[in-house]
Amino acid sequence: MNETPIATITFKYKTAQRKFLDRVVWDRLRQNSPVYNGDTIHTANLSEATIWFSDGNIMELSENTMAQVFLSEDKSLKAELSDGFATIDSSLSEQGMTLASKGVEVAVQSGSALSAGAVTALEKTLESGTESAFSGDTSSTKGEGISSENSAKRAEKTGAASGTGGLSIQVIKGSVEVQQSDGKTISMQQGEGIQIEGTEQKKPALIVTQPAPQSKILYHTKDDIRIPFSWTLSDVPENAITSIIIAVDKNFSDKKYQSIATGTDSAQIPLAPGTYYWKITIAKDNKSEPLAEQTGKIQVIQSLPPELVAPAEEYSYSYRTRNPAVRLIWTESLYATSYKMEIADNPQMNNPIVEQRSSLTSSIISTLSEGTYWWRVTPYYTINRTGFASPSKTRSFSIEKKGTLPKPSVYIPQNNGIINTEDTGKGISFSWKQESEASLYTLKIADNPNLTGAKIVQETHDNFCTLNSDAKKLTDGKWYWAVTLQDIEGNVSEQSEVRTFFAMKGKPEQHVIEPADNFKASQALMPDTRFTWKRNLPENFVSRMQISSDISFSRLLYDSSVTGTSAKGINLPEGTYYWRLKSNSTTDEAELITPVRMLQVVGNLDAPVLNEPKERAVARETVPYTFSWEEVLDADYYKFSIFRLKDNELVHEETVFGTETTVDMFSNKKFIDKAMYKWQVQAFANAIPGVQSRRTGALSENDFYLVKLRPVEITVPSRNAQIKGADAVISPITAHWSTVDKVKKAQFVLTKTDVNPPLEIMRIPSDIQMSNGNTVAPQNILLDTPDGLRPGTYEIIVYAETLDGINISNTDKNNRGTFTVLPVEPLDTAQNLVSTPQIFNTEYLRNPQNPKTITLSWNKVPKATDYYISVLNRRGKEILSYNVKKGTSYTIDFKLLSEEDKIAFSKGTFYWTVKGVRRIDTDKDGNIDKILQESPEAKSSFETDIPTPKKSKAKGASNPYGN
Repeated sequence: MNETPIATITFKYKTAQRKFLDRVVWDRLRQNSPVYNGDTIHTANLSEATIWFSDGNIMELSENTMAQVFLSEDKSLKAELSDGFATIDSSLSEQGMTLASKGVEVAVQSGSALSAGAVTALEKTLESGTESAFSGDTSSTKGEGISSENSAKRAEKTGAASGTGGLSIQVIKGSVEVQQSDGKTISMQQGEGIQIEGTEQKKPALIVTQPAPQSKILYHTKDDIRIPFSWTLSDVPENAITSIIIAVDKNFSDKKYQSIATGTDSAQIPLAPGTYYWKITIAKDNKSEPLAEQTGKIQVIQSLPPELVAPAEEYSYSYRTRNPAVRLIWTESLYATSYKMEIADNPQMNNPIVEQRSSLTSSIISTLSEGTYWWRVTPYYTINRTGFASPSKTRSFSIEKKGTLPKPSVYIPQNNGIINTEDTGKGISFSWKQESEASLYTLKIADNPNLTGAKIVQETHDNFCTLNSDAKKLTDGKWYWAVTLQDIEGNVSEQSEVRTFFAMKGKPEQHVIEPADNFKASQALMPDTRFTWKRNLPENFVSRMQISSDISFSRLLYDSSVTGTSAKGINLPEGTYYWRLKSNSTTDEAELITPVRMLQVVGNLDAPVLNEPKERAVARETVPYTFSWEEVLDADYYKFSIFRLKDNELVHEETVFGTETTVDMFSNKKFIDKAMYKWQVQAFANAIPGVQSRRTGALSENDFYLVKLRPVEITVPSRNAQIKGADAVISPITAHWSTVDKVKKAQFVLTKTDVNPPLEIMRIPSDIQMSNGNTVAPQNILLDTPDGLRPGTYEIIVYAETLDGINISNTDKNNRGTFTVLPVEPLDTAQNLVSTPQIFNTEYLRNPQNPKTITLSWNKVPKATDYYISVLNRRGKEILSYNVKKGTSYTIDFKLLSEEDKIAFSKGTFYWTVKGVRRIDTDKDGNIDKILQESPEAKSSFETDIPTPKKSKAKGASNPYGN
């Protein structure tokens, strides 16, 4: 009908339906379909659509939403929302637009945005599960089963109206004018919300100000983004609970976030890219029905900045006459609709030389001349009308204008090479170095070095050329060839060096075989080095082998004619040499020379530098002795030998693939204690075919004096001996140590090792005695202490040094002296512990006949000579202790106690212990002084309750303990 559309429509996930004003049939829309005046748009379940009006207004329709759009005669826009949820954005519109629904009209001002919900039809769908306008689609909500009453309650909580004519409005940005069905007008500002049903209006108890119910959040970083949520509350209890739930489905069965946000009006929630449904609920407590609830949908969209792919950082282009075509490539940024590519001559990207808009991820620029350039790419996003955002990093490249082309480097055939022209089936190959700037190569072959009147001229785009039928033009004899190259601009390089080759029918052959190039030959083995080659030349060629000290063969050291295939017996001093085979024709000037090979004549390997031993080697029983030397350059292995100087007998020999080896010189009978020996080391290098010959090194040797180290031996007590506890006290043993050699230092140390840390029992001589010159302990030492050796494990170490300074201490674990003192049988435990009185208190003190003492008594312990008693308070702190040497009792006399002890004993429960001991006279001096046996501690208790005297006005207060 030639009608002008008023908008276009786009959609996501599924499609949308449109019904023209004068039709009853729905048709499916395609992307960017035109929208006409009076069209009704409907979205199905899981479908979203955006209507782009020609004047800049945007209307977004959520799923299960129906709206009709109009363009009035004064060119103003109006949308009628029948069901569902819609957002109107008039940010870029000059005159805004009007939203009508359920008898209410909302004027959206220019620069404003709002969200509105008319959910009556949706609630009915939730009740009855009616079919969608799309054939075959249904849009029922699972698991709800909402009655009419419940529907009204849900609408009240979620901010949507129930019944007929209900509308909820929330201002996202700017301001709007709301005109109700009764003509009343309401002005609303950003962040405000309202529910309208007929002529009734209500401010929602909960308004979520951020994010909008249908938000798209675009970000450009690699990590998750923190989404800000904020809300306002009205007329809710002070202690009401605010809860937030975020899920990936609209039924909130797959929850990704759930939290209580009571006491605050905002939250920051981290989310990964994806589509989420959110729900904020207000309730009196955890068990109550929600007072208010608002839901929404949010799309978190991640789009990373593009990465620059080509040209690489600081890449350089070159040209001569024509500017190069620079291809710029970058990676795609998701959701970007196009890109702005900029090129500037400064890293700050000021005043770009090139600024280009492209929907592709590459561009070719051919307008740049010589210089250094920087470039970047900025994506363009239509989401949220973002525009250009998140540019890439800046990268540089350069363009260089070059001079003349390089002349080619030719490879095959080699100079003075021989070519067989008899069989051209395989062709004759020529090759040269590939040049990146070359687009065409020209090969010329002529019978003169100036290449005039060339017999063959071949052009090719490759760096090689094969002659087939043209090879017949090459008669037997000497030929010359060279190559030139041409770039895409038509510039021609200089000619390569002119090389020669010999053409002949048949298969000529001349090449050297051994030694290989850069071979290293030992000077000592040089006369045995064989030079070999292979030659198959016509009879008119005479061959000579030549050796020179310079690569140009200006000074020949060897020049001899050859007829066979090898030569030897050539002796050369150390140095670098070059050799070749040269053949000349006796009938013409033809000359064939093999490629030059280098030969290095090297001397013997260096003599190793010997490290250990120097003058003396100390052999130990448990650790083999280590011989070591410095590494010799190029050595593969070493021959190691030891000789006894007395009779020059070889006592040890081995091959070592390193710079050290160990030898047991203690237990090996070939090694005699306190004798002189000589050790030798010689380096060798293996022959490597094609690389070097076998090489021998100079010999290194040194003499050493061998000493076999024998540590101190503890002979008494025997190792791991067990000594009875009573014997250790009554008859202590005498320890004995001995050595093979005389000593100048020996300190005897006995340590008890079954305690932590180990306890040193005796040290003879002491450290002070050692410093005063008493440096050698007696070899017989009585293992005795004032109380005898107590049960446990003991260890003896003698720290000793021979007269010539060798350490012979028995510190090694296998050489230490060890023994155990067994426990002594204990005495019987004291019996019948009695405290008299048991309770020492006021009642006891009132009787003047009672003594002011507490007597602790017990029965006699058999064999006990005396007793130790101890009194402790309830906390286990010792108050007093005493050694009772006579009798079986102890009296605490309060009149004799100190003031501090009187206070300690004034009140409480006290524990007392008694332990019997048996002492003996071991040294027969008449004093029974050494403890032999002890009894276990016996324990009892008593109580005290002595009143604290109060201050009195009376003079001369009596002693509370009596006289």
